[in-house]
Amino acid sequence: MIALAVVAITAGIITNIITQQARAQDPIYQCIASDNLPYQAYVSVSVTVNGQVTEVPASIGISDNCLRPIHTHDNTGLLHIVYDRPHDFKIGHFLWYWGFNIQEYDATVYVNGVKQDAYLGIVLRDGMTVMMDFRSKPSGII
Repeated sequence: MIALAVVAITAGIITNIITQQARAQDPIYQCIASDNLPYQAYVSVSVTVNGQVTEVPASIGISDNCLRPIHTHDNTGLLHIVYDRPHDFKIGHFLWYWGFNIQEYDATVYVNGVKQDAYLGIVLRDGMTVMMDFRSKPSGII
């Protein structure tokens, strides 16, 4: 039993170390040094929730000690994407930074006026316009 416990604890520690190393290499988990890096893109986003226009808040992806590669400076819905090289940042990454609970909603998403099917994996490109319409799922379905 003791040997089994030691093996389980060791496996947990090793898994944690590997996960931390992988996240350190993934731009989504990184803080960037400044807003002035070589790769920059701007994406216009509008959001409605249950038919009501919802403000995209200022400072998504910005905290006292971290500036994320996808962030907002104001509440205009303009996403600023910054990194040291091109990377396929996605709509899902932005919603994750925002803390938007997508599990509560069904979504209809348009990119440059064209309806999209699988929206979370859509890569954000400079000049893109994204309109997201979220509708609450029927009660009891999450």
